[in-house]
Amino acid sequence: MAEQAEQKQTSEEQEEIGRQIEEKIREAVSKLAGAEPTDDWDTIGQKVESRIKGVLADLAGTEPDADWEKIGRRLESRAKGDIGKWAGGGPDDDRGTVGRKMEAKIRAEVAKSVGVEQEADWEQIAERIEDEVRAGIGKWVGAGPDDDWEVIGRKMESRIKTALREWLEEGQPTEQE
Repeated sequence: MAEQAEQKQTSEEQEEIGRQIEEKIREAVSKLAGAEPTDDWDTIGQKVESRIKGVLADLAGTEPDADWEKIGRRLESRAKGDIGKWAGGGPDDDRGTVGRKMEAKIRAEVAKSVGVEQEADWEQIAERIEDEVRAGIGKWVGAGPDDDWEVIGRKMESRIKTALREWLEEGQPTEQE
C-alpha cells in the first residue's frame, strides 16, 4: 500500500514537472511569436508561422500576405538568379543550365589554382594534383619528379627501415659498456 502511494506521489511530481516545463516553453515561444503566454498552442503556432512567413516574404520581395507557394517560387527564382549570375548564367536559364554553369565555373577555378588550363576536365585536374602530390612525396624520400608510385613506395620503405634500424641501434649497448 505504501509503495502504491509512493508511486502515485512520484507520478504526480512528474506531471507537475511536465506542466512547469510546458509553461516555460509556452512563455518563451509565445514571446517570440508575439502571442500571449495564455494563448493556446494553435494560436501560438499560427503567430509563429505568420512571423516566419513575413520574414521570408520580405526576403523574397513579395507582399507579406503572399501564399507559401508564391514566396517559395520567388525565393527559388532569386537564389537561381544570384547563383546563376555568379556562374555566368542568364535570367531565363533553367536549373540544369545553372547547375552546369556553376560546375564549369568551379572546375575552371580549381583548374586555375592547380596550374592547368581552365578548360581542363576533372580527370586532367586530378592527374595534375596527383602529379604534385607524388612529386612532393617523392622529393621527401629521394625519388625523382617523374618516378612512379612503385618507385616512391620502395624508397619510402627503405627510408623507414633505415630510420628504424638507426633508432633501434641507438638503444643497444656498445661493446665498451
